[in-house]
Amino acid sequence: MTLAAGPDPGAPPDAGPVGSPGLDERLDQIRRTRQQLEGDGCFFAPIRHHSPACARAVAALIGQVRPAAVLIEGPSAFDALTPWLTAAETSPPVALLSLRRHGDQTASWFYPLADFSPEWVALRRAAAQGAAIGFIDQPLEDRSGPDPDELGLLDEVYYARSRTLDALARRERCRDHDELWDHLFELRPGPGNDWRGLLDDVFAWGVMARQDYQPAVLAAEGLDAREACMAARLADWRSRADGPLVVVTGAFHTPALVEALAGKRLSAGKRLSAASRRPGPVPGAVEGDWLIRYDLARFDAHGGYHAGVRSPGYHQRLWDASEADRPRLAAACLVDVAAAANAAGATEKVSLAAVMEADLQAERLASLRGHPWPGRADLLDACVSCFSQGQAMPPATRDAIAQVFGGSKLGSVPAGTPAPPITAEARRRAAAGRFNLTNSAPRHTVLDVRRSASARRRAQFLALMSYLGTGFGRQTAGPDYVFGRGLGRLREEWDYAWTPLVEAALADLAGEGATLAAVAGARLRQAERVLADSPQRRSSQPVVRLVAQAALIGLGDEARRLADRVAALVADDNSLASVTGCLRQLLGLWRSRDRLGLALPQTLATAARAVPQLAYLIGQSAQVKAADETERIGQLLAAAALTRELTEDPASPAERLDATPLDDAWRRLRARPDTAPGVAGCAWGLGVQAGQADVDDLARRVGTAFGPGADPTEAVRFLAGVMQATPDLLLHIPELFEAVNDVIARADGDDFLRLLPDLRRSFSHLKPLETARLAERVAALTGVGTAAVAGAEWRLSEDDLRRGVTLEQRLRQGLADDGLLGWAEAVEA
Repeated sequence: MTLAAGPDPGAPPDAGPVGSPGLDERLDQIRRTRQQLEGDGCFFAPIRHHSPACARAVAALIGQVRPAAVLIEGPSAFDALTPWLTAAETSPPVALLSLRRHGDQTASWFYPLADFSPEWVALRRAAAQGAAIGFIDQPLEDRSGPDPDELGLLDEVYYARSRTLDALARRERCRDHDELWDHLFELRPGPGNDWRGLLDDVFAWGVMARQDYQPAVLAAEGLDAREACMAARLADWRSRADGPLVVVTGAFHTPALVEALAGKRLSAGKRLSAASRRPGPVPGAVEGDWLIRYDLARFDAHGGYHAGVRSPGYHQRLWDASEADRPRLAAACLVDVAAAANAAGATEKVSLAAVMEADLQAERLASLRGHPWPGRADLLDACVSCFSQGQAMPPATRDAIAQVFGGSKLGSVPAGTPAPPITAEARRRAAAGRFNLTNSAPRHTVLDVRRSASARRRAQFLALMSYLGTGFGRQTAGPDYVFGRGLGRLREEWDYAWTPLVEAALADLAGEGATLAAVAGARLRQAERVLADSPQRRSSQPVVRLVAQAALIGLGDEARRLADRVAALVADDNSLASVTGCLRQLLGLWRSRDRLGLALPQTLATAARAVPQLAYLIGQSAQVKAADETERIGQLLAAAALTRELTEDPASPAERLDATPLDDAWRRLRARPDTAPGVAGCAWGLGVQAGQADVDDLARRVGTAFGPGADPTEAVRFLAGVMQATPDLLLHIPELFEAVNDVIARADGDDFLRLLPDLRRSFSHLKPLETARLAERVAALTGVGTAAVAGAEWRLSEDDLRRGVTLEQRLRQGLADDGLLGWAEAVEA
């Protein structure tokens, strides 16, 4: 198969020509130049990163040419890591991590290597044959152009942006350049040792992609300087080598290197010498290069890795399979998907029949698309078609596909391999805390943090690693200081395990800071900035949670700074829920100071300032709108619970807060005649329950709310407030029970329909036993008898009740029209 740049007469009408005028001529010319260089002993291996097909071609090329040196695209600083890369104990997936100063921050770059990465194959084959190995790319500290967060060390974003490749994809009826690549290269039929034909077509792929970019664009993105550096290093190797060279670079760069080496780009050396260096390392900055373990899932292009492949797990299977086994790869993948989905407890099992149907459909799609065996796109299309239930893919099946096609393989590096500083710090602190790191087996630990200083240090490290998302530990039981839950529990329980994924996560953090504390502090400050720009910017509770988080992970200075921020916010915080939560957590932090190993005196002072603000907001609840009553009552219940907690606080007088302003606020809320009915019902119910209001006073208030001339809607809102706060009072206060029964009995059909939703919501606060007791009292009052309702099960919805009332209204109207309504009412009586 040979790539052609011209139009295809069989292409769809909208496909258009591939390339532009002069592309064929340029491609022929640069191919001839490449062939001439091969005649001089310089063999170019243009590749796509992480391509199994390219990896096989590179292996065949090195095996046939037996070069004196193999040169690879990658920063020249990686030469120092070659002994670790070629060690027998190194097993992919691995990555080379580089930390460099970028502006005023430390930036991280990753250079991942999988079994099927051509660069990895080149390294190992070169080492096995005794060839020299050299990385020839520009040093990271010399680079200009995009920020490291935008482009990695291996990047293929230029292919995705290529109009020429996009047109070729349409001509070949592929959805995008990735599917086009699989179609042209990974699924290429014929003998696997045809490295010349494959690499020649990959070279054409690079030329075609490069056709869409003006030199000024490439220069602005730093590619010109990089390629000039590679060309200069390549020329230097040629002058010293005593045999053939194999040059393994991304196909996008290869045309530029061929032209530069042949003297067609005479300015390359000048650009190299004129390349502007970035400022030198900042004192104290962490910079360097390390070999780290990696996991296959991180190679997935869907995860944001620009040079990644779609479905790295599938590519691993494709690499591992022999040429004879590749046609049978589809069935194995589909069986594994079904097994994973069914093992995950999918409600709709993936049947054997569905697997067989998917296998058949994948074969048919491959035949239709001209593939020698089902490829990645054929398999995924078959999965969507045959494993979907109705219109959607079941979540368990979707996750199983991601698991099988994404892969989960973990790499390994030799013992004693130097680790990035942040990883070394984590290992050192874990060892000091007596965590077992001998293997990756999960372990469980119970920490008595109130009695043991060493337990507190271990818990602090676990909390820090958890906050940073390293996956090292997960708390399974004990207090939650960040959200203020379960603070009375004495012990913390954690599951932990040191795995390659932990090391990979730590490596990801390396660009955020030199130490664990530095990264955590940066994240806390970022969270603070996000809050400052959000609708919660005036709320104190989210910030006090940051205080708790900082204290929990041992960042005392951050905790103190944030605590001062809370003190500035709480006096102007107009959210009842926020001030209630803030005050509760401030008290929790003060009471937990020994466990946290951090006393924050300002927390108690800030809590004292929060009490009058909370009292003010309780009073402001009198004017809440009807639509907001239910939510506000829920907030008042939380404030009432906190009021009781302050009143009953066993702390010493010096540490006890004065709850008098809160008691006064509740009293005024009950006394105000204009208090919203639901809020008034809540305040009265809570007052009676707490012994601060008399039952007789509540009975009189109920009589007013439900008496003659009262608005039934407001009466039911009052009832809803009482029931939401203290539902059991309906059973214990006869006056309340009788008043509610009377308002229901007096309501006509229209009034009852209007009151029905609020009545149902009010009674929903009763517990099942309380509901049964209420039903017995209603039965006794109406003369139905308890036997009629005992054990009865009613399956009536609100719509059923509405239809019943409507039917009764129609019957009454019909009787009235016939002059029989009086007779019917007498019979009913």
